[in-house]
Amino acid sequence: MPRLSKSLPKYWRHKASGQAVITLNGRDHCLWPYNSKSSRTEDDCLIGPTPRSPRWD
Repeated sequence: MPRLSKSLPKYWRHKASGQAVITLNGRDHCLWPYNSKSSRTEDDCLIGPTPRSPRWD
């Protein structure tokens, strides 16, 4: 049976490349340079609005 998780996806910096990475359901998705506007936009597209997102209403 699959393990259920209620944690938020993790947004982190890949130290070797400096790229932003988001971990969703145990899989890493590489984004744009860490903490750039484009990586945050892509992050919001992948996971949708969350409490830390500016689109959370």
